[in-house]
Amino acid sequence: MMVQVKEWLYAHSNNFISGAILSIFSYFSPVKGILIVAFAAILLDLITGIIAARIRGEGIKSKKLYKTGIKIGCVSAIILMTFAIDEEIPLIELHKIVAWLIVGFELWSILENMAQITDHPVFKFLQRFMKDKIEKASEIDVEKE
Repeated sequence: MMVQVKEWLYAHSNNFISGAILSIFSYFSPVKGILIVAFAAILLDLITGIIAARIRGEGIKSKKLYKTGIKIGCVSAIILMTFAIDEEIPLIELHKIVAWLIVGFELWSILENMAQITDHPVFKFLQRFMKDKIEKASEIDVEKE
């Protein structure tokens, strides 16, 4: 009897693992779009950062590339965790606020990189515009923080 149970468990363990993984994916599927936007912002920041570093004459360091991978993992974890909190303790949509902040910081970095790459005034204008909006909404001096 015990041998049959072990054989059955061994034969069906792949089904159990697949079911568990798909259950987790289905739970987090509503934030798929948010994660894609965050990943795209991080990757665009990486690409523009590499181009800006080349223009400044700096080399590309594998340590910084490694940190981008770590950043993607951390961003995923924090967005998924805040989504789970929102699902189980519905008060505010914290995961959207967190994602907005993450993408906002990435956008700021992208604008800095693009201003260095192109030296076009539109990117400097967009930075000033964002800075003014953030300072007006939060009453925090971005330059001092």
